This record gives sequence, C-alpha cells and structure tokens, in this order.
Amino acid sequence: MTPLIITGGKKHIADVKAFLKDAAAIGADYGTTVQAVNADAIAGRMHLEFATAKAIEAFRQKRNLARDLGMEIMLYLRGRRQIERALDMGVKQGDNNVAILIIGDNSEKALPAAKELLDSVDEKVIDYSRGKDELLMRLFEITPAEIEIVGRDRIPELVRERSALLEFEK
Repeated sequence: MTPLIITGGKKHIADVKAFLKDAAAIGADYGTTVQAVNADAIAGRMHLEFATAKAIEAFRQKRNLARDLGMEIMLYLRGRRQIERALDMGVKQGDNNVAILIIGDNSEKALPAAKELLDSVDEKVIDYSRGKDELLMRLFEITPAEIEIVGRDRIPELVRERSALLEFEK
C-alpha cells in the first residue's frame, strides 16, 4: 500500500497557480505527490482515502485517465471523468479550507513542508459536517428524493458512491 498522509487547514490564496506550483515543488523535492483540494467539497477523510486508493489502483492497472496521480485523485474525488469538472474540487483564489494529500514513500518527510503551505493547520476542515451539505448535494447531484430515502447522515456515503461510479464511466 502506498503511504498516504492527509492534513488540512486554512489558507488565503492570492495566486492559485503559484500555490499549486509550490505544492508540486514539495512533491518533487520529496519524490511524492502533493495534492491540494477544496476541503469544503470533501465528505470527510474516507472520501479522500477512497479516491486516493482508486486513483493509485487505476495507475497500477494502467487504466488511469489523467497523466499524473494528483489529477487522477481529483477525478475520483469528483466522480467525473472530465478534468474541467474535477477542478471543481480544487482550491480557489481567496480564503480556502484546504485538504492536502501527500502520497508516496517519503510522505512523512514531506509533511512539515506541506503544512507550511497553510496559514494555519486545522484538520477539522477535512471532516464531514452538515455545513457542507448544500455544496456536496450540488456537486454530486444528490437529489432531495435521495436524501428523503436514505437520510442526511448518508451524504458522505452517497458522495463515495459517485466516486466509485467513475470506474463504470471509463
């Protein structure tokens, strides 16, 4: 199993490209993949772990859609094969709650540098909360009828289901 470390926190991003370039540079320095994600669009740690595992599996089986692991993770997080739609999961200019995934054998060594990308570390931003429901329902096209049937507490499971369905879209 490929090591995965997840951290998160708050970051004001003035220049998204520069921020992502800094994350990629940390990945290059440590021989890891460092992927930043909009934590508000994440249905908890299991969502990140599931998407990462599926993306790694896709690369190992040579059925990946993206050229790099970070973008493949974004595709699985979003549950869509279109890169433009996967970018909905990315960070934006301005104030962000950010989840940072560090994947690879040197992920522990890369963690301090990855944390320095953040203004403040607060791993609670990764957790699922009801405050994320509206965005999650919109992004993952979860209908009120689905919520009525399974209940709001099952939104994280519905989101992971959308991620799993990406395999059938391929």
